[in-house]
Amino acid sequence: MMTWRAGYSGLAVALLAATLLSPLSASAQGAPDFSPMALADNLDFLRANTPVGNPSTLLYRGEGFVLVVDPGLEHTAELLSETVAGELGEGTLYAVTTHAHRDHMDAAPALPRPLVQIATAHQFDDLPVQPGMTRLAVDGEISLGGGAVRIGNFPNAAAHTGGDLWIHFPDAGVLAVGDHFFLDRYPIIDVAGGGDPAGYFANIDWMVETFPAETRVVPGHSTFGPAAPRVATLGDLASWAAELRNSVSVIRQMAAQGLSEAEIVEAGLGPRFVHLNERPRFVSEERWIGFVLANPPQR
Repeated sequence: MMTWRAGYSGLAVALLAATLLSPLSASAQGAPDFSPMALADNLDFLRANTPVGNPSTLLYRGEGFVLVVDPGLEHTAELLSETVAGELGEGTLYAVTTHAHRDHMDAAPALPRPLVQIATAHQFDDLPVQPGMTRLAVDGEISLGGGAVRIGNFPNAAAHTGGDLWIHFPDAGVLAVGDHFFLDRYPIIDVAGGGDPAGYFANIDWMVETFPAETRVVPGHSTFGPAAPRVATLGDLASWAAELRNSVSVIRQMAAQGLSEAEIVEAGLGPRFVHLNERPRFVSEERWIGFVLANPPQR
């Protein structure tokens, strides 16, 4: 079986990637805000609209607790904190980060206290210790609300980063996957931060095989404003991964024919993959080609 070589740092994922996202929509150029989408009576999807990105946040209201999934950017921190405070009452506040990239976690310090912060041990290496925060590291799987929320490690730790989490809401039929899914765009795979493309694709396969077919999937990055926020299906996730794998095959075939990276970029991957390269975006086709060539598979 072919695997990927780790160690490429060509996509510097400091992640407030304004240069990769330009130009954004007109709505994102105004005051940062959220576009909300109700997924259940007690579960809301909040798509951030900011000049530097559109990370997905979930707000879940359980029995005696509130859970924030991926608090997001500092740009929307005050708005999120006000929203959470209005929902919390006397309950316990939890915040879980799917991975330790700034666009998914920078708003956490602004959340009300006390706060129980849920992450992997790998993520806690990059998360600052804050007063009033209690840390809960996930090693395997944990649940909240008697199983109303399940939070677990992916089977392959090295994937998008070196330690990501999935969050499943069984009653709502919703799965938050973080940056294991960039809706209709090329992904960032943070090899420098411990990620690995082989683990990334293997984790997607695992999700498709493991969770119920009717599960709705919240990508780490959904649509960009002014379009309405959108969630996907497991079938959409599987189709997206297949498109990415096909693009990798095309790049490998062109390289095997003797084309240089510059020649592949100039030729392009063809109309089949144009939608993955549309602006706004995080990763252009040119950068994806460079990433794939810099991370050849090993046997």
